Amino acid sequence: RGGAGYLLPSDGDPGKARLTGYGIDTLIANLAKARARGITVILDTCFSGLSHGGALLPAASGIYLAAKLPGGLKNGAILTAADGSQIASWDTTAGLGLFTRYLLEGLLGQADRAERGGDADGRVSLGEIRGYLQGEMAYQARRRFGRDQTPQIHGDPARLLSRVLDPKFPGFGTDGFGLSKR
Repeated sequence: RGGAGYLLPSDGDPGKARLTGYGIDTLIANLAKARARGITVILDTCFSGLSHGGALLPAASGIYLAAKLPGGLKNGAILTAADGSQIASWDTTAGLGLFTRYLLEGLLGQADRAERGGDADGRVSLGEIRGYLQGEMAYQARRRFGRDQTPQIHGDPARLLSRVLDPKFPGFGTDGFGLSKR
């Protein structure tokens, strides 16, 4: 109701998300009360009621909610895998959600690379991650699955998310972690 999003556990009832899930509004409100210098919420999930296996509710079409991401995180960031009407895709070769794969690659240095739109300063900002995910991850969702998947990134674009530990990180390969390429 009203576009509220819920985290639904595997044994939760999609028809009773308010009772068997955990409200994202509640999560953000509780995190906002924490005495932390910074909070980053990352959700590799979607709010459409759809999954790789079909609709979560039997004999129903996708819900296609335009889920509202709550505000209220001062000095915080919220990153989600898709907008309200999209499926969060799974990358079977890496064994990760498509969003998680490209988020990790970006945080490990791909988003900071000049040829990817970064500034090559050895640090990955929220703005660099936004650009990398909206370019690379969205492209891969269209190429591999023929569907749109647009990550939603909210927060200060200058916010530092990570420092680049290995600028030559090759990315995730068929072994899932790219370690065989070293």
